[in-house]
Amino acid sequence: MIVGLIVAMATIQSTQASIDFWLQKPDTIMPGLNHITVYCKNGGGMDGDFYLTIKFTNASFSTQTEMPYTKVDDSTVQIKYVLHKGDSNEKTIYFTTNQTGDITISVSLQKASLIEFIKANALYPTQLTYQWNSQTQIYNCTNQQ
Repeated sequence: MIVGLIVAMATIQSTQASIDFWLQKPDTIMPGLNHITVYCKNGGGMDGDFYLTIKFTNASFSTQTEMPYTKVDDSTVQIKYVLHKGDSNEKTIYFTTNQTGDITISVSLQKASLIEFIKANALYPTQLTYQWNSQTQIYNCTNQQ
Protein backbone atom coordinates (compact mmCIF):
# COMPACT_ATOMS: atom_id res chain seq x y z
CA MET A 1 0.00 0.00 0.00
CA ILE A 2 2.78 2.43 0.93
CA VAL A 3 4.72 1.59 -2.23
CA GLY A 4 1.59 2.27 -4.30
CA LEU A 5 1.16 5.66 -2.63
CA ILE A 6 4.82 6.57 -3.24
CA VAL A 7 4.51 5.57 -6.92
CA ALA A 8 1.29 7.58 -7.28
CA MET A 9 2.88 10.68 -5.69
CA ALA A 10 5.98 10.36 -7.91
CA THR A 11 3.77 10.03 -10.99
CA ILE A 12 1.77 13.14 -10.09
CA GLN A 13 4.93 15.15 -9.41
CA SER A 14 6.54 14.15 -12.70
CA THR A 15 3.39 14.80 -14.75
CA GLN A 16 2.18 18.01 -13.15
CA ALA A 17 2.78 21.49 -14.48
CA SER A 18 5.38 23.36 -12.43
CA ILE A 19 4.89 27.08 -12.97
CA ASP A 20 7.56 29.59 -11.97
CA PHE A 21 6.30 33.19 -11.90
CA TRP A 22 7.84 36.51 -10.90
CA LEU A 23 7.99 40.27 -11.54
CA GLN A 24 10.69 42.32 -13.18
CA LYS A 25 12.15 44.69 -10.56
CA PRO A 26 12.58 48.28 -11.73
CA ASP A 27 14.57 50.22 -9.11
CA THR A 28 12.44 53.33 -9.68
CA ILE A 29 9.17 54.31 -11.28
CA MET A 30 8.08 57.76 -12.40
CA PRO A 31 4.86 59.64 -11.78
CA GLY A 32 2.36 58.91 -14.55
CA LEU A 33 2.46 56.00 -17.00
CA ASN A 34 4.83 53.10 -16.21
CA HIS A 35 5.20 49.43 -17.06
CA ILE A 36 6.36 46.24 -15.42
CA THR A 37 6.98 42.81 -16.93
CA VAL A 38 5.48 39.60 -15.52
CA TYR A 39 7.28 36.34 -16.31
CA CYS A 40 6.18 32.71 -16.12
CA LYS A 41 7.72 29.38 -17.13
CA ASN A 42 6.46 25.81 -17.08
CA GLY A 43 9.25 23.49 -15.91
CA GLY A 44 6.88 20.59 -15.26
CA GLY A 45 5.94 17.47 -17.15
CA MET A 46 2.52 18.53 -18.47
CA ASP A 47 0.65 21.59 -19.75
CA GLY A 48 -0.42 24.22 -17.25
CA ASP A 49 -3.72 26.11 -17.48
CA PHE A 50 -3.75 29.03 -15.02
CA TYR A 51 -4.27 32.73 -14.36
CA LEU A 52 -1.74 35.27 -13.16
CA THR A 53 -3.34 38.09 -11.20
CA ILE A 54 -1.52 41.41 -11.00
CA LYS A 55 -2.72 43.75 -8.26
CA PHE A 56 -1.73 47.40 -7.76
CA THR A 57 -2.12 49.48 -4.61
CA ASN A 58 -2.12 53.25 -5.18
CA ALA A 59 -1.75 52.73 -8.93
CA SER A 60 -4.22 51.97 -11.71
CA PHE A 61 -4.06 49.41 -14.49
CA SER A 62 -3.72 50.98 -17.96
CA THR A 63 -5.54 49.69 -21.03
CA GLN A 64 -2.36 50.36 -23.03
CA THR A 65 -1.53 46.79 -21.98
CA GLU A 66 -1.76 44.47 -24.97
CA MET A 67 -4.73 42.08 -24.99
CA PRO A 68 -5.68 39.47 -23.89
CA TYR A 69 -6.38 40.19 -20.26
CA THR A 70 -9.40 40.51 -17.97
CA LYS A 71 -9.69 43.76 -16.07
CA VAL A 72 -11.13 42.89 -12.65
CA ASP A 73 -11.18 46.52 -11.47
CA ASP A 74 -9.00 49.64 -11.85
CA SER A 75 -6.20 48.09 -9.81
CA THR A 76 -6.41 44.38 -10.70
CA VAL A 77 -5.95 42.45 -13.93
CA GLN A 78 -5.98 38.71 -14.70
CA ILE A 79 -4.10 37.09 -17.54
CA LYS A 80 -4.96 33.57 -18.71
CA TYR A 81 -2.13 31.26 -19.71
CA VAL A 82 -1.87 27.77 -21.15
CA LEU A 83 1.82 26.91 -21.07
CA HIS A 84 3.06 23.66 -22.56
CA LYS A 85 5.88 21.90 -20.72
CA GLY A 86 9.11 23.81 -21.22
CA ASP A 87 7.36 26.97 -22.49
CA SER A 88 7.77 30.41 -21.01
CA ASN A 89 6.06 33.75 -21.45
CA GLU A 90 6.45 37.37 -20.48
CA LYS A 91 3.89 40.16 -20.58
CA THR A 92 4.35 43.89 -20.17
CA ILE A 93 1.69 45.45 -17.94
CA TYR A 94 1.13 49.22 -18.09
CA PHE A 95 -0.08 51.19 -15.09
CA THR A 96 -0.48 54.76 -13.90
CA THR A 97 0.66 56.00 -10.49
CA ASN A 98 -1.92 57.72 -8.29
CA GLN A 99 0.56 59.66 -6.10
CA THR A 100 -1.40 58.90 -2.94
CA GLY A 101 1.23 56.99 -0.98
CA ASP A 102 3.39 53.92 -1.34
CA ILE A 103 2.78 51.83 -4.45
CA THR A 104 2.63 48.05 -4.22
CA ILE A 105 2.60 45.66 -7.18
CA SER A 106 1.99 41.95 -6.63
CA VAL A 107 1.49 38.85 -8.75
CA SER A 108 -0.21 35.58 -7.77
CA LEU A 109 -1.21 32.37 -9.55
CA GLN A 110 -4.63 30.69 -9.57
CA LYS A 111 -5.47 27.37 -11.21
CA ALA A 112 -7.96 27.58 -14.07
CA SER A 113 -9.54 24.29 -12.96
CA LEU A 114 -9.88 22.50 -9.62
CA ILE A 115 -8.68 19.24 -11.16
CA GLU A 116 -5.52 20.81 -12.62
CA PHE A 117 -2.21 19.45 -11.31
CA ILE A 118 -0.14 22.61 -10.96
CA LYS A 119 2.72 23.35 -8.64
CA ALA A 120 2.95 27.14 -8.25
CA ASN A 121 6.50 28.37 -7.66
CA ALA A 122 6.46 32.02 -6.62
CA LEU A 123 9.98 33.19 -7.44
CA TYR A 124 11.53 36.31 -5.99
CA PRO A 125 10.12 38.93 -6.35
CA THR A 126 6.34 38.53 -6.48
CA GLN A 127 5.64 41.76 -4.60
CA LEU A 128 7.33 45.15 -4.93
CA THR A 129 6.78 48.28 -2.84
CA TYR A 130 7.77 51.76 -3.99
CA GLN A 131 7.97 54.87 -1.80
CA TRP A 132 7.70 58.44 -3.07
CA ASN A 133 10.89 60.51 -2.81
CA SER A 134 9.88 64.18 -2.76
CA GLN A 135 13.44 65.38 -3.40
CA THR A 136 14.00 63.40 -6.60
CA GLN A 137 10.28 63.28 -7.58
CA ILE A 138 10.37 59.52 -8.28
CA TYR A 139 9.27 56.32 -6.53
CA ASN A 140 12.10 54.16 -5.20
CA CYS A 141 11.78 50.41 -4.60
CA THR A 142 11.98 50.00 -0.82
CA ASN A 143 10.79 46.41 -0.36
CA GLN A 144 10.63 43.25 -2.42
CA GLN A 145 9.23 39.88 -1.46
